[in-house]
Amino acid sequence: MVAKEKLTDPRVFPWATVTIALLAVLALAIPAVTEKLIYDRTLVFRGQVWRCWSGHVVHYGLSHLFWDLAVFLPAGCWLERLWARGTRWFYVVCPLAISGVLLVFEPSLMRYAGLSGLATGTLVLLAGWQLTGKNHEPVWFWLGVLALVGAKIVLELFTGAPLIVSGFTGIRTVPLSHIGGLVCGIVFLVIARLKPAA
Repeated sequence: MVAKEKLTDPRVFPWATVTIALLAVLALAIPAVTEKLIYDRTLVFRGQVWRCWSGHVVHYGLSHLFWDLAVFLPAGCWLERLWARGTRWFYVVCPLAISGVLLVFEPSLMRYAGLSGLATGTLVLLAGWQLTGKNHEPVWFWLGVLALVGAKIVLELFTGAPLIVSGFTGIRTVPLSHIGGLVCGIVFLVIARLKPAA
């Protein structure tokens, strides 16, 4: 159990979540920024390793950004107010882990963009935190959230198309990024809940 944290303090401002969201809006608004930040396999192997993190704030259009932020912003703000330090570390580690998985297991994927993997991990971590903590929220709600996340990943695996986002002509969905986010969320939850109280 994590101790000595402002776990339920509404005064904790979720600055990390808000900053990532603002970076995503900026990246979409300025195409030159997009090109400097997008995950590009070739450029990563040429030393531009920051793209392993920054590629996650790049989006292919307004619909792509809107739906990613619709999940990421509320889940991230909620989680960051519950577990500020852990959430901020999650935002550092999870995008890098997802990109590492893509580099190893998706060698044909030359370019990748979107917060969906991080959003998936954030939502899974929040749901797991709520299910394993002492709170008064209904268990069925958070189990339902996890079931919906799982169903979305399975549907995208079988259809090869995004479930909600539109305007993706010629761009394929990457369920492996969502699976990577899900696994990161579970790993962070286990670490948090196994950490001895100090």
